[in-house]
Amino acid sequence: MTTTAKPSEKPNPSDELRRIAGLARMGRLDEAAQAVVAAVAAEPEDPALAALGGAVEFHRGDFARAATYLERAHSLRPQDLVVRTNLAESYLRTDRKDEALALCDEACAFAEPSLRLARLGAHLAQEAGDFAKAARLYRHVLARQPDDWSLLNNLGNTLSEQGEAAEAIEVLQRAMALAPDSPPIRVNLGTALLLAERVEEGETVLRDAARDFPDDHVPMLTLARFYHDNGIEDRQYEAIAEAARRAPGNAALQSDYGQEAARRNDYAIAEGQFEAALVIEPALGPSFVGLAAVYERSNREAELEPLRERALASGTDAQSLAYIDALRFKRAEDFGQAFEALEQSGEVVVANRRHQLRGIMLDRMERYDEAFGEFAAMNASHLDEPSQPAVRAERFRGDLARDRALVTPQWLGGWSETPPADRASPVILLGFPRSGTTLLDTMLMTAPNTLVLEEEPFFGEIETQLGGVEALAGLDAAAIVAARARYFERVSQHAPLGPDRLAPDTLIIDKHPLHLGKVPVIRRLFPDARFVLALRHPCDVILSCFITNFRPNNAMSNFLDLETAARFYDLTFSYWEQAREVFDLPVRTVVYERLVADQARELAPLFDWLDLPWAGEAFDHREAARARGVVRTASYAQVTEAIYTRAAGRWRRYEKHLEPVLDILRPWVERFGYSLEDDRVPAWGGPPDLDIDPV
Repeated sequence: MTTTAKPSEKPNPSDELRRIAGLARMGRLDEAAQAVVAAVAAEPEDPALAALGGAVEFHRGDFARAATYLERAHSLRPQDLVVRTNLAESYLRTDRKDEALALCDEACAFAEPSLRLARLGAHLAQEAGDFAKAARLYRHVLARQPDDWSLLNNLGNTLSEQGEAAEAIEVLQRAMALAPDSPPIRVNLGTALLLAERVEEGETVLRDAARDFPDDHVPMLTLARFYHDNGIEDRQYEAIAEAARRAPGNAALQSDYGQEAARRNDYAIAEGQFEAALVIEPALGPSFVGLAAVYERSNREAELEPLRERALASGTDAQSLAYIDALRFKRAEDFGQAFEALEQSGEVVVANRRHQLRGIMLDRMERYDEAFGEFAAMNASHLDEPSQPAVRAERFRGDLARDRALVTPQWLGGWSETPPADRASPVILLGFPRSGTTLLDTMLMTAPNTLVLEEEPFFGEIETQLGGVEALAGLDAAAIVAARARYFERVSQHAPLGPDRLAPDTLIIDKHPLHLGKVPVIRRLFPDARFVLALRHPCDVILSCFITNFRPNNAMSNFLDLETAARFYDLTFSYWEQAREVFDLPVRTVVYERLVADQARELAPLFDWLDLPWAGEAFDHREAARARGVVRTASYAQVTEAIYTRAAGRWRRYEKHLEPVLDILRPWVERFGYSLEDDRVPAWGGPPDLDIDPV
């Protein structure tokens, strides 16, 4: 005979638990969830019912409701490790990570037999930056599961973060042995080796991973970041280019490659990458910002307004639109509106670029002290870069001083004879950065039968290939001829050597400001090379270098501090003057202040010396500046303008800021015919090599 419970009787909790559990096992989770609601209402203090309710809701995917049940169960049974673990996992699924981590205290994690709590706690601690706790919990799990390669990978990364490089590498090597086909482990091992300064091994691991996983962009991107942080610019560029090639659908990476191309003045590549990113993600702000910068740097300011309309139509963010406006107003010389727009653009460009633009606009609004503060902040942001630009700058000066010590008459007397060349030697256009070399090369390229090279590193590359300055004296004729051939081969990449583009009588003008320190290798290849020196008031030069946002390579990093810049100027011209005397150089000097005052009077004698036709009063460099397209120097905007004099004597507006370096510069100011007390400039009519008296 079967008996039934009277209506007034409550169901037996144990029976109800079994019934709900049975429904769950059969996959009837919705029915189980409804039964839990009724059961918990009848027995609100039953921890087993609350725990079961949490389990049911967890499996239904309603993690918030699961957490509500499990919180009740945990409050009733705080020592129940299963409930604690389930609650921690529910918190994780609802992004309540701090609460989840708090449940993973080490005593409970070590006691929980399934290791779920320890695994979860290790992951959360690592994510929260508590690497010591993460390592202890990972070790606890690995003691029981030593061949879990995913845990070994995580432990290795944790040890790297703690600075435990040797053990991190050993652990990651174990992980890689267990899972050789895991790209992330290979990348993590390569990264650990790089952090441990085992650079060659780290590069090998990452390049092997790139080879073995040809569709994976992460190994090359990891190398690109390492090279960036260590100032290895050419390898960085190659690596990020390859990473972008492997991930054509990654808009952010395509845009990042564009930014790096723009930093190197490869504007055609940059523009293509920004456009590729916008095909993938049409409203991507960084790509619109990058295109705006490319247009401005390429003197294509007329394209900024259509770009803004396109960005607006695409729904890009307001800050990116504001940046485009800032460049539009800047080019229109409405510096007040440009400044306001820049302030509204937030941080869409890196700090150094933002400070630079503020400084330019404040300078044009005659707010000079504020402008100088922005330029100083620009340089400070560069100095904080992980590639240690100050250290690299010091090394560069040390190399220059070492080379200068070699250049003596006795050293030159030991040189073997240089064989004759089969075509005319290049003219070397040089001068300290920001001395007017770009303006001058733009004027020279107006002459027919000229090819102007704009700051190409050919002589520096050849010097390195030959073994440095110290190796020049011992070169034989074959080595010199081969090096000279390499030079013309590099030139041919810019203008093919042939009758259509570069006839044998074409004059090559090799412009590079820092060829001031490359005289020995130039003379070794081309003993009859002529030199054109661009000269400007040393104080204006140093100020301009300090306020210009150069890419901080080893040389340009010398301009991030005023005193360093002044000492670099002193060292560079000391080397130049010494080399000029030792090699008895044929030099003609073009003085910037005279050039902007009367370009015909300054340039006509130079054109005559170079056997170039002079256009007379009709001469206008602006058409040539527009025709040349991209100007790869900091003077990109100025060379397309009419000649102006506002940059001459500019240092007077910042004289109090330059006061600490004036004593370093004074000997050169006076040597070149300038003054710190008045506005005199080198006189016209003196000897062409500038052994002149000031006016």
